[in-house]
Amino acid sequence: MLKNYYKLKISGKNIRRFIKLLYNLNISLSKIEIFDNYFYVKVDEENYKKILNIKTSYEINIERVYGLIYIKEEIKKNLLFLFSSLLSFFLVIFLSNFIFSIEIAHDDPKIREIIQNEFKKYHIEKFHLVKSYNEIEKIKEEILNSNKNDIEWLEIERSGTKYTVRIEKRIINDLEKEESIRHIVAKKPGIIKKIEASDGEIIKKINDYVNTGDIIISGEIHKGEDIKDNVSADGDIYAEVWYKVKVELPINYYEKKYTGNNKKVINISFLNKDINLLDESYKNSEIERTNLYSDLFGLFSINIDLKKELYVNDSVNLITNENDCLRIARAKIEERLKENEYIISQKKLKTTLNNSTINVEVFFKVYENIASYKYYTINEGM
Repeated sequence: MLKNYYKLKISGKNIRRFIKLLYNLNISLSKIEIFDNYFYVKVDEENYKKILNIKTSYEINIERVYGLIYIKEEIKKNLLFLFSSLLSFFLVIFLSNFIFSIEIAHDDPKIREIIQNEFKKYHIEKFHLVKSYNEIEKIKEEILNSNKNDIEWLEIERSGTKYTVRIEKRIINDLEKEESIRHIVAKKPGIIKKIEASDGEIIKKINDYVNTGDIIISGEIHKGEDIKDNVSADGDIYAEVWYKVKVELPINYYEKKYTGNNKKVINISFLNKDINLLDESYKNSEIERTNLYSDLFGLFSINIDLKKELYVNDSVNLITNENDCLRIARAKIEERLKENEYIISQKKLKTTLNNSTINVEVFFKVYENIASYKYYTINEGM
């Protein structure tokens, strides 16, 4: 328990004799400063009461108080400021658990409308609480299952109070268009690694960089400057493409032991949120709490926390959970790959450990077929 201490000024004649008397009465004194007709001394509450019980002509005044009584007085004097500061702090914490912006990174209005309708169904909307990692994974799976003909791949990333949705549209060739003329274009940015053309005129080269929509195999067959024929271009375009995958997993296991270091700190609790004053926190600790003050409604309390320092073997979390995240990130890519497609390489960009989760960001280079079709009439050409 945090003790009360007093700095006293004791004045009178022959002060050294009075100090000797205090020692003879087994009164514990510390930090004595002696002057001509007075001296300063620091005592705890128990010894302060013993001094007051001595019948003496010496004048005894409290110069300063320390410990719990000081804290209580300071809190009383600054209660309004403290309360408003705490209210502001916890309001920020509270609001950080809401979503204020949703970005759907796709140009197709139909795809955007599908996602917006699905999000409403699952209450993923502005000014709603964020979803947990497990909830988001389940929602993604259900959206993909419900829209197999429209969506090839879906990722929902949270950054603070914002969700960013990345989508790849499923390309299903229209049978009626199979007989019409077309170009083969890039469905996403990449560096061309292999071109397999059975019909059409190849207009890009190996190691060329292409953007989404760039024509790689043209349906227009040229002879010199003239167009000799128009065909339905056919073939496959394999390219190096890039993905950045973020994975968040809960930390379920760690090893700990006590170091033997303990400290007492002031804790203020408001709406089940804690703030510690005058605390150089241990990295990891367990707490034994003693309540000093609570309001009638249980919303606000002042406590003394005994913090017991713990040694936590973080390497267990890092090795186990980081590898799990890398495995899940790789599986996210592999589950969308088709025949002859594969991961070229992967690189961990960043690992972040929070109180209850580990977040890993991984960059992938992927060998993937980026062929898509652009149909046209003879008058349109390129």
